[in-house]
Parts: sequence; C-alpha cells; structure tokens
Amino acid sequence: MSSLITRHLIDHGFKPVALEDKPVIKSYFQKENSNFSDYSFSMLYAWSASGTVFYRRFGETLMIARAIRGKIDFLYPPLGASNSEEFQAAVSQCAETFSAISRKSLDAISGPTAPGGFSFKILSIDENKIKWADQLNLENYKIEINEDLPDYIYEYQKLIDLSGKKYKNKRENINKFVRSYPNYTIEPICEENIGPILKFLSRWYIENKPQRQIQISELFDINTVNFEKNYILESYQSRRILRSFKNLDIKGECIKLYSGIVGFIIGEQTSSDTFTVLIEKVDNNFFGLSQLLFREFLVRNAGGEFINTSDDSGMPGLKVLKESYQPLYMKKRYFLNLISC
Repeated sequence: MSSLITRHLIDHGFKPVALEDKPVIKSYFQKENSNFSDYSFSMLYAWSASGTVFYRRFGETLMIARAIRGKIDFLYPPLGASNSEEFQAAVSQCAETFSAISRKSLDAISGPTAPGGFSFKILSIDENKIKWADQLNLENYKIEINEDLPDYIYEYQKLIDLSGKKYKNKRENINKFVRSYPNYTIEPICEENIGPILKFLSRWYIENKPQRQIQISELFDINTVNFEKNYILESYQSRRILRSFKNLDIKGECIKLYSGIVGFIIGEQTSSDTFTVLIEKVDNNFFGLSQLLFREFLVRNAGGEFINTSDDSGMPGLKVLKESYQPLYMKKRYFLNLISC
C-alpha cells in the first residue's frame, strides 16, 4: 500500500524531499516568517525518513505531504498563501489529489471502492491561518479543527540575564558547575567533532533507553504521546541532523570535560525575530551543565528578540523543565482533520 501511494504521489507531480531541494523549500518558509519550531527545512529534513516526504507547488503555494504506512498527511498548511483565497484553492487541490490517490491505491488492492471513507490531516497551523481554515468549504469533506501541542516562546534577554528570584536556581546551578569543573571548554560543531558527538549520543540513548518497547502503530499515530515514541523519533532526528550538519543552515556547539564530549546543542534562526533550539543532549551526571550550555549557546548564536524551544512532546517532566524558564507565551498550534463523506 505504501509503495502504491508513493508512486501515485509522484504521478500527481509530488517530488521526494532531498537536500538539494533546500533552496526551494526554504524560500517558502522564509515567506511564512513563522516562529513555529518546525517551520524550517532542517526540521523537515530531520523528521523525514527517506522516501516518505514529498512536495509540490499549487499555484503560488507549496504543499508538503508525508506518506507513511499507507496514509497521507500534509505537514503544513499551504506555504506561501497570502490570503484566504489562495489557502482555499491549495487545500481544495490537495483534497482532490488525496481522494484520487487513495481511491487508486485501494482499487489496485481490492477493486473499485465506493466514495467516502478517506481522511487526511493538515498539521502545524497557527492562529492566523486557522481563521482561513474555518472558512473552508470543501465538497464531500467534513472538516474538524483540533488544537495540537504548543511551542514555548521566551524573551531572549531574560534567558541571558537570568535575573530575579524566578531564575535563582538556574544561576546557582551554573555557578556550581563552573566552580566544580573550571576546565570545561565549548566549541562549535564541525566535521572534526561530529564523530565524537555521535558516539556521545549513542551512549546517551543507551543510558536513557526506555524499558517498554513501542509498537510500530504507536510510532506513526499522531494521537499517541509517550516517552517511548519521543525517544525513538528524537534519536532518529538527532542523528540525521548531525550527519547532514554541514549542509543545513544550523548552528551547534559541544561542551568538553576531561577531553571528552559531555553535551551538545543545536539551533537555528527560524524567523526574523526568533531563534529556535532544536536539540540539546547532556550528561546529567554533571550538575548545572545543561543550564550553562543552554545560556552560552544562546549568547554566541541566537539572534532576535525571542527563543523557541519547541513543544514538550506531551511529557510531564519536559513540561516542568520548559516552564521553569518562564515562557513569555505559548505559541498555539492547530491541525485540520478532513474526512471524506
């Protein structure tokens, strides 16, 4: 079923996403100028397994589709849509394309099918475009609007200064680390240290491996949120970003103690006023290391007024950690569920 859908996507003008497509896709993200953490080619490339993510232009817009286990979803709303008419036109074309592909795939397996019974999602929609989505009128489709996990947005200067009582613990943790390990060094990620960083990452995932094995159906279910799923997807994402580091517009640093890697962090400028932290992994045996690396990385690399640390993946522990840095606001994210009828 998956190979059939892939072939039909290509037949309908979709192209598999590859590194060489970065200039084209990045130009549409730049038009959006969104401060969502996933509105970047780096994140798109990191999360996409080879041969599962495709893109196609619809008029002045770009649509990006993901095909996994016989199901198609669109990872973003129409990128580059400047008004509700362009948004409506692109979504309508996507719905027509989706219906045609789904019917062809099912017909090839079980013979002609009756109309209806298909569904797809359009993910990562902000509050402005959800107003356009609310005006959608698609023939033969029922449209549901759902709220997804929000991003955490912070004021850059507050994360640098760490002033006041609310940040007292952060300051104390950093000071304790510096006193305990004065010989630490921080250096940019480059070709020479990516190998050692990947080895550190492998150790980190071994030491933090969950006890329960996840089912494959959970892994690709958008409604499933658990530590095991996050562990596997993040492991894949981190390795993919590191292995393609020099070809992506991202910045990274690693921290060394006793000549060995004990942590690294990666981020990028995702909009004109927002820098997003994509990945951070540290050896938790060194108290205060995480807080130090996070702040030093922002001082050296971040631009703009705001910092985005993505969502909390629905994990209570991560939620507490992100809230402890006092977010300015939560960037709401929505998705559409379109059900044929």
